[in-house]
Amino acid sequence: MEIAYIFRALLRRKWIIIISTVVALVAAFFFTKNNKKKYHSFAQLSTGFTVSEEIKLSDDRFNLPQIDVKFSNAIENITSTKVLSLLSYRLLLHDLKDPKPFTVLSEKDKEKEKELKADKTVMVKLLQDKLDSIQMLSPTVENERKLQGLIDLYKYSTGTITSNLKVARYQRTDYINIDYTSENADMSAYAVNTLCSEFKRFYGYDQGVRTGGSVLALDSMVKAKKAVLDQKIADKNTYASSEGVVDVTLQGSSNLGQVSTYESQLIEEKANESNLSFQVNELQSLIQNARAKGVSVVASPDAKQPASTSSNYELLQLKKQYNDLNDEYLRKNGNDSELKAKIDQLNRKIQTLTLNSASRSAGTPAAEGVISVDELVQRKIGMEGQLKATRQKIGAIQSRISQLNGGLRGIASKGANMQQLDKEIEMAQADYREATDKYNLALNINSPMPGIFKQTISGEPALRPEPSKRMMMMAVAAVVAFVISCIVVIAIEFFDQSVKTPTQFQRLTGLHLLGTVNWIKLQNNILDRVTVSDGKENRDNIFRELLRKLRYELENSRKKIYLFTSTEPGQGKTTLIQSLAYSLSLSKKKVLIIDTNFCNNDLTVATQATPMLEKFSLNGKPFEVKDVNTFITKTAASGVDIIGCEGGDYTPSEILPKNHLLNYLDQLREEYDYIFMEGAPLNGYTDSKELVGYADGLVAIFSAEAVFSAADRESITFLNENKDKFIGAILNKVQESNLNL
Repeated sequence: MEIAYIFRALLRRKWIIIISTVVALVAAFFFTKNNKKKYHSFAQLSTGFTVSEEIKLSDDRFNLPQIDVKFSNAIENITSTKVLSLLSYRLLLHDLKDPKPFTVLSEKDKEKEKELKADKTVMVKLLQDKLDSIQMLSPTVENERKLQGLIDLYKYSTGTITSNLKVARYQRTDYINIDYTSENADMSAYAVNTLCSEFKRFYGYDQGVRTGGSVLALDSMVKAKKAVLDQKIADKNTYASSEGVVDVTLQGSSNLGQVSTYESQLIEEKANESNLSFQVNELQSLIQNARAKGVSVVASPDAKQPASTSSNYELLQLKKQYNDLNDEYLRKNGNDSELKAKIDQLNRKIQTLTLNSASRSAGTPAAEGVISVDELVQRKIGMEGQLKATRQKIGAIQSRISQLNGGLRGIASKGANMQQLDKEIEMAQADYREATDKYNLALNINSPMPGIFKQTISGEPALRPEPSKRMMMMAVAAVVAFVISCIVVIAIEFFDQSVKTPTQFQRLTGLHLLGTVNWIKLQNNILDRVTVSDGKENRDNIFRELLRKLRYELENSRKKIYLFTSTEPGQGKTTLIQSLAYSLSLSKKKVLIIDTNFCNNDLTVATQATPMLEKFSLNGKPFEVKDVNTFITKTAASGVDIIGCEGGDYTPSEILPKNHLLNYLDQLREEYDYIFMEGAPLNGYTDSKELVGYADGLVAIFSAEAVFSAADRESITFLNENKDKFIGAILNKVQESNLNL
């Protein structure tokens, strides 16, 4: 759709657009005439969401999305039904108790108040109870239902408050702005301040309920963690008691010390064993040598004085003491160093007495530097006794070392078990500490302390009312009406699929356009409209000028016999054929109109012609022009004649006789300058296709109001196929504003 066409369409309907705009402007004027003055008040809350002064248990960073969620939650709470209900209770309570109420009821509203039958004393008490308990009204309770009706009557319902309230975060700051607008300046200030206080009270109550539940849950968790910890400690103590473990580390260190001591003793005893074994072997060798030589004395091994008889008794006593002390030392697990020293001292004395023992045979002392064989035997027996005692001691020490080493392996296993128990206790202690920290934090939150919301700006009554914006509303109404009217006009034109303009016709059909004819309302007959001058000096009769252009095109085509047709009925063929004929008569041309539209003989009816076409027949006579005169009807225009038809349910080939008039059109050229024939519409009838053979030129008439269909496409194809006769199309009924488009 062309811009120019849209502009012309808007101009054609400019008065509709103007009237719509004016009506909207006037309506807005009267609607805003009685608008009451509005007063605005403003308060501000700081949230503390973006500035945290809490002692945190972990190194958490600022979480901007979480902060945005907190602001959204806070705003949602402020505008929640529960908080707004508290504000509505406060407003109504003020009006019921204060001598200067914010809202003064009209007489009509006072009658409604009486119909409620609400006792003000009861209502005030009920309001106060609801405020104190932070509860909403129940529609099932009669008094509360009356109270709700009273709130609606005073226009303090949550819906009304919401429409006058605006709550939003101020840019990206820590503040929330609360705005309220009403018809009373004091009421607006009271509303924002009361809303802030009621929200803080509700928030504290809500947090208390939530935190109370959290504290109970955390207290149970702390007790459960404490029970787990106590059980772990009890399990460790039970294990230690059953295994006889006091301190695994200390016991292991003690056992290792004993093993070390016993190993030292074992080394000493083995050395002593080697020494005694050597001495026994030497004595055995001396005895064997002496007996082999048959001597009774030999040189003393140590060349010392023989021992007295009493030395043997002393030696026996020392051995007895040695054995007693050694048994006691073993019973004490080898941990007595003083006892060890005494045993070593006795061992040295025994060895000295054994080597220096005197001969015991006959009680006679041996000669100096020699020793008897018997004395050597006695000495050997003593040495063998000491060797046996030493070997017993070595066995006892080795047994004790084995026992201690086995104990060390048992201690390692017990140590692993004790270590596992210690780890479990450590984990239980960590869980218990974490639960305790959470519990203490919840107690701190639940304890009486200032809330995080603080009112930084208090609402004040406005000194001046808000601008009424009446002029702006009127302007907006006018603009909206103007725009809507234009859109409606454009939509009508857009959905109107008719041809409308010559340019659009050529784009849709591709046919050559002979000319256009504007739409006219025929108040008088066609002849007067075409031929009668209006007496003006200037030529501004558009219809007549457009006919003159078409007349020129027909004259310039150098064809004489024309068939006028269309695709659909109602395109204006009848009127246009008459108008062209009358216009040609003005230029001194003779025109014969033949009504060959048998399905609709409007030409015959309009000109009151005698229907004679179907009756023409020569009956074998040669054709003469004078034979046609009796079939011709003269029109009111000089030089324009017409031959009418009766019309009916038949085509030209069906009704016309063999030697019908159309066969002699060439002879009629001598009498007439132009011959016009009207054919039936192409879409529904074949008449025009039968008649085209009798014409020199074919002209199709289209209405600018028509909408093309598939049948129209087929008819246009027929016109293009007869391009040797088809001279062009005429676009009829074009709006004057679209003639040049």
